[in-house]
Amino acid sequence: MTEGATETEVFAGRTVVVTGAGGGVGQILVRGFGGQGARVVAVDRDTAALDRLKADTDVVCVPADVSKAEDVRRVVGEAGEVDILVNNAGVIDRLGMAHEVAVEEWHRLLDINLTGPFLFCNTVLPGMLERGRGVIVNVASVAGVRGGRAGAAYTVSKHGLVGLTKNIAATLGDRGIRSNAVCPGSIQTGMQDVTDAFPSALEALSRDRRKPAPALPEEIASVVMFLASDAAARINGVALPVDSGSLAF
Repeated sequence: MTEGATETEVFAGRTVVVTGAGGGVGQILVRGFGGQGARVVAVDRDTAALDRLKADTDVVCVPADVSKAEDVRRVVGEAGEVDILVNNAGVIDRLGMAHEVAVEEWHRLLDINLTGPFLFCNTVLPGMLERGRGVIVNVASVAGVRGGRAGAAYTVSKHGLVGLTKNIAATLGDRGIRSNAVCPGSIQTGMQDVTDAFPSALEALSRDRRKPAPALPEEIASVVMFLASDAAARINGVALPVDSGSLAF
């Protein structure tokens, strides 16, 4: 906690960049960090969603495509010194197996889900290292720790994101950098409504009929904010499932 901050201002004096800010979890993160004293930079390619955030929050809204290096540099330039980075932007695939996925879909998933977080980490880390402190929280998935929870492209992208998370923690933890991943199961955001799934995926979708109900977006956001806070100062390099035990099924 910043010196002089109250318990309701645990992020006072800190700049937080949140990607995917227009989505269900992203909007809650923007409001949550802002409500606890942070200066929040909200990033999304959906300008209408950013306009809605801007209408009722005191945040810096920056339209950007997270998969484009020039957009990422522009965001970080507007943000200034970034204390906390939350790589929340992501897209789902159509649950296709490796032989079913088109190359175009493969590249889209990896560009947004993996290259985007890498670009942001690559751009903010020099400043964090210069200051001797910084926190990165990547929103991955249970598909990042298991092989059969999504399609090939999504699974690979989230496994890669977990690997990036752990590598940063292992190589830069001794220089004041914390890097952790949150691995949600299903979330009630609409992103999980796969209406055009491959026929081969139907068995996998029905297989887990006993698994817990999808989490609320605020339940995922609260874990992200915990990992970003000083309360998690000794947590580094973790890929934390937030799935109500669905991986046990």
